[in-house]
Amino acid sequence: MLLAPRRGFVFLSMPKAASTSVERAFRSYSDAATHGNPSFKHTTYAQFQRFLQPYLASKGFPRESYEVVCVFREPIEWLASWWRYRSREELADPSRPAHRNYTGDISFEQFVCAYMKGDEHFARVGRQARFVKSQPGKREVDRIFCYERLELLIEYLCEKVGEEVEVGTSNVSPKLSFELSEECERELREYLEPEYRIYKQAIGV
Repeated sequence: MLLAPRRGFVFLSMPKAASTSVERAFRSYSDAATHGNPSFKHTTYAQFQRFLQPYLASKGFPRESYEVVCVFREPIEWLASWWRYRSREELADPSRPAHRNYTGDISFEQFVCAYMKGDEHFARVGRQARFVKSQPGKREVDRIFCYERLELLIEYLCEKVGEEVEVGTSNVSPKLSFELSEECERELREYLEPEYRIYKQAIGV
């Protein structure tokens, strides 16, 4: 997450949506940044509203003085990115604490079924819709950019900081193809209906 109220924005770091690359590129233009520990880095919008929004207001930055923005990825692609990311070789070693997240020996369809049931640790990756959900009765995220048109977010942030900034790539997952049976994909799309409702309204779709 990047806190840059002096430049008129706060960037929320959606997991598996190029957040690390964006943070690295624009960190020097921010007043503060949370990175490293995922619990801090991937602060949800509701958590921001509860804890950080009042803090910024106490420092002279009321909510209306800046915009909160983030990236939202095509929902099934987002899940596939998690599946690929957790298939990397470094997690294959059973002696590693993170081995319980390893997905290198299961299919994407197995991952998806476990995700919808919520009964396997390796498939507990949260939901994009919950990440951007606001507190009841509070202002929603101002701008949600489509991951597939990331250049629109970069243009927006460059305009905010007043400079052209080059954004690289980080945390690249292994290249694995994936497929789902028709029945599984239908169930998944129904399950992800809240995500698709938001995604269809994202900037750049």
